[in-house]
Amino acid sequence: MRASCLLVSASPRLALAAGLLLAAAACESAPKPSEPGAAATVAPSVEAPVAPPKPKGMPELLVDSMGPYIGGQRVDLAQKEGPEKLTKVIRELPIEGKPVTLLADKRAKPSAVAAVVTELGAAGAPKVVIKTDGRDDLPKEITVVPEGRASKPPPCAVSTMVLKDLATAIWPFGGGMGKKQRKGLAGPDLSNTGEQLTKDIAACSATVAFFSADDEVPWEMAHNLAGTVMASDAKKKLDTLVLLRAAPVAGRPVQLGGG
Repeated sequence: MRASCLLVSASPRLALAAGLLLAAAACESAPKPSEPGAAATVAPSVEAPVAPPKPKGMPELLVDSMGPYIGGQRVDLAQKEGPEKLTKVIRELPIEGKPVTLLADKRAKPSAVAAVVTELGAAGAPKVVIKTDGRDDLPKEITVVPEGRASKPPPCAVSTMVLKDLATAIWPFGGGMGKKQRKGLAGPDLSNTGEQLTKDIAACSATVAFFSADDEVPWEMAHNLAGTVMASDAKKKLDTLVLLRAAPVAGRPVQLGGG
């Protein structure tokens, strides 16, 4: 009986000891509450993307065989939305009423170069300096006035263009009998064309001349013709050279408009 009582009386003590051990283990495994004053962990914030700032200066303006490339944006004028995009891109340029420089690849389409020049004029550029790696005996750059900024000249003003077969045509702005020079060995016959231009420029009081080219010929041909016009001005009275927005019909009156 005494031994039995000792065992019975010892049982509550053992149970208490076991309970204390379990409680201690539970306390050790439970996460400790954060200490007062400890910094809470904050998830990193994600900043919204910021659009790059617009360049303050004039970006490079280029027309190559693929079309206009304005300030890093390619414009495909063959697409339906192409002309509208070209207008939008050019209207965002910091022109501020100043002349603009345009690089035109010799293989560019004349219509693409003319479209850019027209839009630059509509956006405020009074003149456009076109740089092209053309013939060594002609200027590498020409200064043109956008068609939309040209006033109607005397009917006798010289108009000239490179035709599809690489011949050149010269006729009065108001329409009438023109002169055609057949192509030379490697392109338009600019020597004979220049001689005729000298006569026609001298015979008219106009201080402006107009030029263009069929869209089937590369821009280089139009650029060289424009250089020939300026070189053929013996009295240096021409102060305005206009690149027409669309190729005219030789012999017919030239219609101004388009920007």
